[in-house]
Amino acid sequence: MIWLFFALLTGVAVLSILWPLSRPAPKRGEDAADVAFYRAQIAEIDAELSRGGIEQDQAESAKAQAARRLLSVAPDEVAVADSPRARKIAAALALVAAPAIALGIYARIGHPALPDLPLEARMSSPPAQQDFAAVVAKMEAHLAAHPEDGRALELMAPVYLRLGRYGEAVKARAQALKILGETPDRLVKYAEALSYANDGMVSPEAVDQLERALSQDPKNLQARYFLGLAAAQHEDKAKAREVWTALLADLPEGSRARIDVIEKLAMLAAPLDGGAAPQQGAGQGAAPSPDAAAAVAAQPADEQQKTIHAMVDRLAQRLSSQGGGADEWMRLIRAYKVLNEPDRAKNAYDQACKALPDAESQQKLAALAKELGLNGT
Repeated sequence: MIWLFFALLTGVAVLSILWPLSRPAPKRGEDAADVAFYRAQIAEIDAELSRGGIEQDQAESAKAQAARRLLSVAPDEVAVADSPRARKIAAALALVAAPAIALGIYARIGHPALPDLPLEARMSSPPAQQDFAAVVAKMEAHLAAHPEDGRALELMAPVYLRLGRYGEAVKARAQALKILGETPDRLVKYAEALSYANDGMVSPEAVDQLERALSQDPKNLQARYFLGLAAAQHEDKAKAREVWTALLADLPEGSRARIDVIEKLAMLAAPLDGGAAPQQGAGQGAAPSPDAAAAVAAQPADEQQKTIHAMVDRLAQRLSSQGGGADEWMRLIRAYKVLNEPDRAKNAYDQACKALPDAESQQKLAALAKELGLNGT
């Protein structure tokens, strides 16, 4: 297609040169007759002057006027000297020289060997994705040549998680641990990769890694969080309450991690420490406060479950009728999972995916589905 376009442009350039050459030459007969007429007029004026028929100044004036008329037709007389042979030479040069010059310039500064990329492929592959894929390919080539590069393995592990290549993320974390040695952070990240590869469930192997991390760093926040999650996933609510309640005291006020732990403890009706109680009814979509969770925990066991289910049902009804943000839908999905209602959690997840079609929300929901193991429900 591009060569056809270039051919059309070249044709236009050549035609612009050939068009003037194709016009007919001026008619010699008409121009020559005019010139002969004015020359004869000048000769007649000279003859009349010699016979004394007109004065000298009158003769000069008449000759000047005839001379001006003669000059006005003289260029036409020169133009008719144009040769058909010269026109043919000029046309041949235009036909050969214009394309040759154009091709020479393109061969020098263009890219004739560059392969074509269909428009559909270009439109369906954004530049950012192309760049990211190229970086991943280079990193993988580097690791293939240097499998002992632990730092590169640590860099690639979160990339594999982002791409959903969880098995490769596990291998990268395990290899980095072997090469670089154990640290609490590496052990926790290895446990995280194992959980992703296990559909979001914290496996016994991951628990072992978390406990090793805590043996080296008893205050490690991530390890404690995942151990609480493992207990909750395996229906050990008492241990989950214990781990998360202790964790809450070490989390900064207003942090996302603290809010997440408060939500989980509220769903478990766990007793919480401290925190100012908000105004009743403020922020329907906000996370439960520590005092609100403590109030639930003070109720008898059967009343606790009724209160918690009522809270979750109200949130579900509001989101179904009025809609909400990704965080609120994720809160509902987590609540159903903690209440051991996987079918309702999956249903809420499906509703959220339909209600929130934007890319950022879809990415959050997909990550949550992996974490909670919803893909297999």
